[in-house]
Amino acid sequence: MLITLLSSWPALQAQFEGTWGVGVHAGYASVAEQLGTGVHLHYYRTNNLRFAPSFTRYLETKGERMWMAEADLHYILPLSYAASLYPLAGIHYSNWHYDPEATYNTTGKALTHHRPGANLGIGYQHDISYRVRANLELKYQFINDYSQLLITAGFGFWF
Repeated sequence: MLITLLSSWPALQAQFEGTWGVGVHAGYASVAEQLGTGVHLHYYRTNNLRFAPSFTRYLETKGERMWMAEADLHYILPLSYAASLYPLAGIHYSNWHYDPEATYNTTGKALTHHRPGANLGIGYQHDISYRVRANLELKYQFINDYSQLLITAGFGFWF
């Protein structure tokens, strides 16, 4: 069985090198306790190595707003012709803003925090049809005093 798996491994690897993808995603940030939506790009540097920048804006809750920009690297591990797992690692920048007037707090002061960090996680992608795929990611964001778990689901197109 192991010999069969190893001999079929090259057949499972599609030719993606140099291709681009674009998609949308939605997610939940655990510490911020906010839902967000965003866009992402995928660029296949090699068949297994993908660069994935993204931008996500979160819904305002209790006077708090947040957005984040990230740049991750994915290492694609094919499971079948349509499914793959990918460990991911990357860098993170987020902007957290608190507006006390949104909560009718007249004594509070508006605050903005810029938070750099790092990402580490795992993702799963499934090709729905030709050039359309869905993905699910679970990653931990290492942010000074605000580290959090982030889960996102999305879909996209590649060309």
